[in-house]
Amino acid sequence: MNDTSHHMLPEEIASLQQEVSDHADQRALEKLYTYFYGELFRFTKTLVRQAEVAEEIVEDIFVKLWERRPALRDIENLRVYLYVAARNRSLNYLDWKSRDVISYVEIYPIDIPATHETPDNLLMTKEMSARINQAVDGLPPKCKLIFKLVREEKMKYREVAEVLNISARTVDTQMTIAMKKLAATITLYTSSTL
Repeated sequence: MNDTSHHMLPEEIASLQQEVSDHADQRALEKLYTYFYGELFRFTKTLVRQAEVAEEIVEDIFVKLWERRPALRDIENLRVYLYVAARNRSLNYLDWKSRDVISYVEIYPIDIPATHETPDNLLMTKEMSARINQAVDGLPPKCKLIFKLVREEKMKYREVAEVLNISARTVDTQMTIAMKKLAATITLYTSSTL
């Protein structure tokens, strides 16, 4: 039932999209729902701060997707499309005046759970891993949200830019800040343990 452990290739997503749009295939829609639900829920909950509301928003996105299934044919990047839908619905729910995710996020703490993913090719002790997660948690909210979308949800910079409605350059700048802070944490840790 749960497809989340299996990473879907873009071709698989495109093929499911086509099944939904051209053949009204409910099982294909269920597969997409199962695959994207977790990450969309985390992202939406970051904005609306309430699990029940986040759940409703994500479910509603898929209901609308089904109602407008012929349009699925024209969506090139379904993942970004779903995140943008989640962003817009969250901001409508909040009636956020500026319709700006980033300014909203800067005011409220982020609530995306940290996974134990660590910088690549680094042999980690448990303590080191905990330090890095702590460093990620200590990043400024905007920086942290961008870092988590890139590192944990595996988004490209331009996708993050589209989802958060900011420039790719801002994403790049924020990722540089994040990586510098994490590098400083690692350096401090390794020098204190030598």
